[in-house]
Amino acid sequence: MMKVYKTFGFEYDWRFGRVALVEFSTPLRGKWAYLVGSFNAFNEGSFRMEPRGGRWTIKVRLPEGVWHYGFSIGGEFERDGENPREETYRRLSYKFKRDVSVAVIDAGDWIFHAPSTTYVYTIAGRTHVLLRGKHGVIKWAELKTGGETFRMRKKAESELFEYFEVVLPREGEIEYSFEILTLRGKTVELGPFRTAPYKPDAPDWVFDRVFYQIMPDRFAVGIRGKTLPLEGEFFHGGDLKGIVEHIDHLESLGVNALYLTPIFESMTYHGYDIVDYYHVASRMGGDEAFEELVNALKERGMKLVLDGVFHHTSFFHPWFQDVIRKGEESEYRDFYRITGFPVVSNEFVEALKSDEPWVEKYTKLKGMDWNYEGFFSVWLMPRLNHDNPAVREFVVEVMEHWLREGADGWRLDVAHGVPPDFWRRVRRGMPATAYLFGEVMDDARLWILDVFHGTMNYPLYELLLRFFVEREIDAEEFLNGLELLSARLGPAEYLMYNFLDNHDTERFIDLVGDERRYLCALTFLMTYKGIPSIFYGDEIGLRGQRGPGLSVGRTPMIWDSRKWNGDLLEATKRLIALRKKSRAIQLGAFVPVKFEGDEIVYDRVLGDEGVRVVITYPKSGECSFEVRFF
Repeated sequence: MMKVYKTFGFEYDWRFGRVALVEFSTPLRGKWAYLVGSFNAFNEGSFRMEPRGGRWTIKVRLPEGVWHYGFSIGGEFERDGENPREETYRRLSYKFKRDVSVAVIDAGDWIFHAPSTTYVYTIAGRTHVLLRGKHGVIKWAELKTGGETFRMRKKAESELFEYFEVVLPREGEIEYSFEILTLRGKTVELGPFRTAPYKPDAPDWVFDRVFYQIMPDRFAVGIRGKTLPLEGEFFHGGDLKGIVEHIDHLESLGVNALYLTPIFESMTYHGYDIVDYYHVASRMGGDEAFEELVNALKERGMKLVLDGVFHHTSFFHPWFQDVIRKGEESEYRDFYRITGFPVVSNEFVEALKSDEPWVEKYTKLKGMDWNYEGFFSVWLMPRLNHDNPAVREFVVEVMEHWLREGADGWRLDVAHGVPPDFWRRVRRGMPATAYLFGEVMDDARLWILDVFHGTMNYPLYELLLRFFVEREIDAEEFLNGLELLSARLGPAEYLMYNFLDNHDTERFIDLVGDERRYLCALTFLMTYKGIPSIFYGDEIGLRGQRGPGLSVGRTPMIWDSRKWNGDLLEATKRLIALRKKSRAIQLGAFVPVKFEGDEIVYDRVLGDEGVRVVITYPKSGECSFEVRFF
């Protein structure tokens, strides 16, 4: 019998009802190995394997379901050669397509429920209760509580399971049971259960926010004549003073929270290679400009979220430079994932110090060898060692520092490349008022509830691409995707950071091709569950540009209003105002009315307030949308 992943039993889990302890292993080879999969967007860093008995091995707790995975051995992806089941796994949202291995985690129950966070939770005064069955088992189900009986509706289905849900118009401790009729005509009773439903543990200010994401270098230049770190690094020259000078534009747009990509000292325009975590980059105006921005935002009631790059540092960070100089004698040798000494060769150092233009030098260095792990094997970004408690203490220190200086939360970069337990411990050191969301580009279940408040909602973005852009799915399939995501995330869905585009994607307006179709998608985003955001320039119809790698969506902002799409700007303002005005849209129940073919109709309901959204999105012809209160 071939050796494949092993399940070492199932145990109760307060988040997902039940999880499995699963061991993944592969023959020992290479200097290091990681388990990668749909649970971490196939990214190294978070699930590091250990050598044992001639094999790389790791045990992970996973919720039941179908998971896709493989191994990264010394930076090279491999399928599990001992598992005969494999599939082509494709994600539009982060441009991934690869043949991978498949793990089916299933305890075997025909019907399952546990009084856990994603099965019983309360939000905005109502209580959601879910029940799960194997495909084709449940004909109908009823929830019985307090002498009342409620028929459950079929919510969604996955590869293995069907989910049923009922929403009770009250909150508080609940005692309940289920009566279930199977398709074979057998009546099954499940329960009784008694529990106090979970309530979202998050800062209250988040729910009425509409975020505006800014890549400072590309937004606005406020300081003229400054020196930039590297020539040929595609700098536009934007800074924090430029944001302050255009804050009236943001206020008139109606957004009330900003998320800024990294603003700290670095060598590149994008800032994801941080040299100094305690100071704002001089090219962006330094610490004084940050204080000015914070004051301007506070005056207008706007919140500020910063980008935390703690998966890796810059090659030029003082810690790593110390490792280069002192080798094994460096006090920082255990702060990074070092694979050998010296970490770089003399040839590497000489090439780095040469007078060649930066772009040519960077390309030459990229072709050399080095003895450390890096973000996507990029030499400029050495990976931190997250098993070192000193690294975690440093991260908490930095995050607390900028929260004291006026930030209101953090977006954590490459969060799926850092162990969940690292973030879990970091969160314990954060004030309850800080909003934390991570960059997790695929299934976010291992990164929510007690890890982050929410994540960047790439699974939702995947559905938006498949429905609004590629037209791969119809309205019925779109609804099933939405409701399956809801079943998996539970209350965390209301805290997810939702987007149509960001600094790592193409502009959505370019993808759909015209203003009207973009507005249909934006209408959905602004009226759906979660925290909506727009990327700078979306409001004026800013288009993407040709450029290397991820630069395609990072077009510099245009400040000549004669070149703006005025109709799109006004429509965006109206949708933002609607979102901020309506508590039903912010926190109300999502009630599907009609999802057929090219038409989606749904209500958002909270107490006496209801909002109906109608979007018609034909494959050809003009789409239409309508939002009305009832």
